Amino acid sequence: MDSDYLSGKELETAILGLSDADVVRLKKCAHKYIGGHDMDVEDLVNEAILRTLSGKRKTCPRNLPIVQFLVGAMRSIASGEREKTTNSEELLDIDLSQLHGDSDCPEENAIQNQRYKELEVIFDEDEEILMLLLYLQNGNSPSEIREEEGWSQTQFNTIRRRTRRKWNSHNAQEITL
Repeated sequence: MDSDYLSGKELETAILGLSDADVVRLKKCAHKYIGGHDMDVEDLVNEAILRTLSGKRKTCPRNLPIVQFLVGAMRSIASGEREKTTNSEELLDIDLSQLHGDSDCPEENAIQNQRYKELEVIFDEDEEILMLLLYLQNGNSPSEIREEEGWSQTQFNTIRRRTRRKWNSHNAQEITL
C-alpha cells in the first residue's frame, strides 16, 4: 500500500532534515562501500540521495529510518558500481582502455588502432570475441553489449572467459618461443 511508504515530499523533508550527525554516519558507512571503484564518499552519499529523490530507488518504508534506508541504497549503488568495474574492459586482463580511438592526438589513435588490429589477428576465428572487442573498443558497457547482441549474462560471461583463455594461451605461446 502507498501509505506504507514515504511520499516524494516526505522523502525530501526527511532528507533535508538530516542532522550533521546523520550525515557523518552516512559518510562513515559510504567509506566502507567505496572499495573497488572510482566513486568517492561524497559521490556515493549524493548518488543515494539523488536516486531516492528522483524515484530511481524504491521509496522508503515508513517504519525504516531514512539513514538506514540511505545506507541500503549506498550499499546497492556501490555493489552495482563494483559489478560495472568487474565487467568492464579489465575483465579480459587486456588493457582495452588503450583501444579507444578518440584521442586528440592522431599518433595515439594510430597506436590504438594498431593494438586493436593485433587483437583481431589473435581472435580472428571467433566472431563473438571479435564482436565483444569491437563493442569494448567503442566504449560500450557490458549491459549495452548484452542488450545489443541479445546475449544473456551467462552467454556474455562465457564469451569473456573464452576471450581471457585465448588471450592467456596466446601470451604463453609468445613466452615459450
